Amino acid sequence: MGSIDASDVLPASAYGRSGIWRLGPRRQEVVFSRLVAGADALVLAASFGLAYLVRGLFGYGALLPFHMYLWVLAIVVLIWLVLGRAMGLTASHTYGRVAPAVTATLKAHAAASLVLLSALYLLKATDVSRLLIQTFLAISATAFVIERAAIHVAIVRLAERWDTGTRRWLVVGEPATAEGLHRLLKRHPHWRASVAGVATDGPFARTEGAVPVLGGVNDIDAILDAAVFDEVVMADRITAHQHGPRILSACVERGLTYHTLVRMPAHGSGRHHAEALGDGVYLISVETTPQDPVTLSVKRAMDLLGGCVGLVLCAVAFVALAVPIRLASGGAVIFQQTRVGRNGRRFTLYKFRTMRSSAEREQAGLLAANEMSGPLFKLRNDPRVTSVGRWLLRTYLDELPQFWNVLKGDMSLVGTRPPTPEEVSRYSPSERRRLSVRPGITGLWQIQGNGSVTDFDTVVRLDCDYIDRWSLLLDLKILLQTCATVARRAGH
Repeated sequence: MGSIDASDVLPASAYGRSGIWRLGPRRQEVVFSRLVAGADALVLAASFGLAYLVRGLFGYGALLPFHMYLWVLAIVVLIWLVLGRAMGLTASHTYGRVAPAVTATLKAHAAASLVLLSALYLLKATDVSRLLIQTFLAISATAFVIERAAIHVAIVRLAERWDTGTRRWLVVGEPATAEGLHRLLKRHPHWRASVAGVATDGPFARTEGAVPVLGGVNDIDAILDAAVFDEVVMADRITAHQHGPRILSACVERGLTYHTLVRMPAHGSGRHHAEALGDGVYLISVETTPQDPVTLSVKRAMDLLGGCVGLVLCAVAFVALAVPIRLASGGAVIFQQTRVGRNGRRFTLYKFRTMRSSAEREQAGLLAANEMSGPLFKLRNDPRVTSVGRWLLRTYLDELPQFWNVLKGDMSLVGTRPPTPEEVSRYSPSERRRLSVRPGITGLWQIQGNGSVTDFDTVVRLDCDYIDRWSLLLDLKILLQTCATVARRAGH
């Protein structure tokens, strides 16, 4: 199919050893993530030690020995590492420019500070110097900004030296595909990989692009022997079917790494993920909901903690409200209703009863007065609500039994609104997306004033916006705004 031009290749002596850079792009990203996490932990430890020294110079009150504060440092490191990963601060693409990296860092630092101060308050750690914590937060914020700038500079320096000491790829496929991979690798210089040539199936012509065409797939042995290549990337499905086993054998015989490039459809709201199942079988996924196990575990831990606190409050409220609710409604104190949760799972939702016991039978006669568009039913001055129920709704106390749903795992503290099966039966496919996460006691719709939202499309938009933007920081913001709203209503 054509010969190899000697001008396209260099002798093996022209290239240095690849050393640690033999790691593939994905493993490089893991190494980068761990290095950043380790650097962050060192920054936190150094900032805490410096804050202790500075606090000692002020002389305001007694200061415990340093080792008595190590448990605080441990909490700080844990909180920061979790939030830093959740906000993308361990990903290399964050450091392409300094300003976005610093902005994301300061946001994460503010969230971590809020969580730390809340934890110290809940733990009643009165022996921890508040001046020490404030000094530490100021010093660590400054140190993180310097660290982010240093990481950016390091990546830029790698980009300047990108053409030396890299792992060289031979792409088997179309020249356009090889050019695209070349540009992708240039954007991630710390991966230390470059496309050194392309072998194509069928007639080929030498192009003016950055990647030289070295020959055809029938010349693969001659191409691999004439130049230095560390890895071969099969980038064409048809070629892989026809010539894959032979090219794989050529790589194995020479001790070279063989890759198969898989293309997945791009979608604006989806994230791609690859998972090895074993025996050479992989799942290549497009995920539209949060899947990170670490951040989801933290979210579940927050649910368990909040559920326990909420149930204590619910027990106290039950003692005080059981008789008034029973007398006003004529039904059971705890109202039970079937709702639809994550991906269509049905569960029983619990609330303090706010309506007459015959409310569900009476709803059919009120449909004409529905103030909501779409499948959702809502009536501001619902005649079925009792006098006690109106007070419960105004103070949000009717929601307290839902903390049992949170503990069971049917719901989360923050999520989308849990619909009824009848509502779901009228959903369009795009509206069903709001069922892709656990429903929550509160969410974006609730904090924006569910009484003022009368368009079901707005409810769907807010719920989908929550799914797309979900992070631990967003959950914390929603919880804080919910607490503020409840406190204002309770004071009226």
